[in-house]
Amino acid sequence: MKNTYVKNTAILFVSMVISKIIGAVFKIPLTNILGGVGMGYYSTAYSLYTPIFAMTAAAIPTVIIKTVADNIALGRFANANKVLRTAIMTFGSVGALGSALILILAKPFSDYVAQSPQSVWGIMIIAPSVCLCCISSVYKGYYEGCCNMMPSAVSQVAESVCRAVVGLGASYFILDHGIKCFDNSKAIFGTLADSRTQAIDIIMPYAAAGAVLAVTASELCALVCLLVRKKLCRKVIDIHKGDTSTDATIRIVRELLKSCIPVAAAAVVINLSSFIDLITIPRCLNYAVSCDPEYFRTCFSDIINSQGGQVKLANFMYGSYTGLSWTMFMLIPSFTAMFGRSALPQIAGAWTLNNKAEFERKVSVVLRSNFMIGFPLYLGLSAMSPYILGFLFSGRQQEVEVSVLPLFILGLGGVFLTLSSTFISVFQVIGRSDLPIKLMLPGCALKLVINVFTISVPGINISGAAVSTVAMYAFVALGGYFALEAVTGIDFHILRKMLLPLIAGIICAVTAYLCENILFEQSGAFIRLFISIGAGGFIYIILLILFNEINIKSLLNRQKRKNCGNSLDI
Repeated sequence: MKNTYVKNTAILFVSMVISKIIGAVFKIPLTNILGGVGMGYYSTAYSLYTPIFAMTAAAIPTVIIKTVADNIALGRFANANKVLRTAIMTFGSVGALGSALILILAKPFSDYVAQSPQSVWGIMIIAPSVCLCCISSVYKGYYEGCCNMMPSAVSQVAESVCRAVVGLGASYFILDHGIKCFDNSKAIFGTLADSRTQAIDIIMPYAAAGAVLAVTASELCALVCLLVRKKLCRKVIDIHKGDTSTDATIRIVRELLKSCIPVAAAAVVINLSSFIDLITIPRCLNYAVSCDPEYFRTCFSDIINSQGGQVKLANFMYGSYTGLSWTMFMLIPSFTAMFGRSALPQIAGAWTLNNKAEFERKVSVVLRSNFMIGFPLYLGLSAMSPYILGFLFSGRQQEVEVSVLPLFILGLGGVFLTLSSTFISVFQVIGRSDLPIKLMLPGCALKLVINVFTISVPGINISGAAVSTVAMYAFVALGGYFALEAVTGIDFHILRKMLLPLIAGIICAVTAYLCENILFEQSGAFIRLFISIGAGGFIYIILLILFNEINIKSLLNRQKRKNCGNSLDI
């Protein structure tokens, strides 16, 4: 069992690392292709997709894993197989309703909620992905419930590759084709353009829709991989063994939907943040522009001229924020979450056995790893934000200009996001899934209020979205910490655990910043960035050793014991 657990963890870890790398490779060139305006259309499509996905598909894997695993543990293999068949019909129908809902809401949502009528094509194209994702999630949950992680891992990697290839290929082809049409006849998709700027403005919604097409195509690719796996490979379980009785279909449906509701509700609340940004950022920016147009003409004159007037500025700034600042910021929690997630089964086991000492030790390990990994990454990203964005998005300097300050602010408060995610995960595994909702709802309300009162101020503008995000996650992290102590009766001494990694992280960020500014211009942007980040990382590791956060002697003794164990096995 231990070997199976290690093997499954390794499979999921490797597939997740590959998927995250491909995702970063996809998002960075996509932003360079679409720019701020195009990424605004792209993000708008996601803003309607995300809450409907959370309502329909987010809870499926967790529920199917638990239901299938419970049946296998009881020797009810035939019923586990019936759960699979029933879940495909049930959640396929739920997914079809979700896709239909997106299609129905596409036009009113883009016109009145997002105030971006050009986004309608992207919203309509992403709609089928909800149904496809629901069905593929059932298969993933079934295989994982049978302790077979390989199908999920393979489909996840295939999905990421398909998304990158289709998204970049479709958006580039549409943009290139549209420009060629303009050069030949001035007509683009049946619309005449007077200038190249106007031509790009006409093309961009279709190019963004091409990028969104990648979501639907990738979900279809993942589902095909899972179906091929089921068709060609041997069955995971033998339905003729053990207890061959099965539950009534209606009972299985009722239990599945009943189990999904609380998890789906939590997922919807957790994903409210991006929806709040969508409905507040464009409106508040437009209000700020109307209050002080001279300020924006002075500070963003190049952007206003290149985008065809102040009316396009709000969508440009929203797209720049979501496409550059938010994309770069979210790479770090995606990485740190992989380390904390591996301890969750042990945390759940310790809680179930009422072993508080082991529970405290495991949670403390997760918190400590969050601090040790999070502080240098977040603070380093904050300190190096202009240089990282300038290097990765060298062809989009106007978008970089808008995104630098928001990314700086997000980086300063990034550790709160990591802590929030950790506390939410711990609450779910100890059976308190109500607490994430109770924490996130007031956190989202706080974000909404701060968005409205900060983004509307011309001097703050888009940076207000970053301020509200940090405030929201700080509130959730602080509330989560006190709630965890209240539920468990354990004092985790969080300040003591974070102090030394915080000091080392600050010195790491300052070192990287100084190196970037000391090195000669002639050395090139990549060389300067590489050396600066390497120097900061080296100093950070040295400081952790000096602070005894990394115990070299303990690591060497552990490796020696491991080698001795291996030689005894031989």
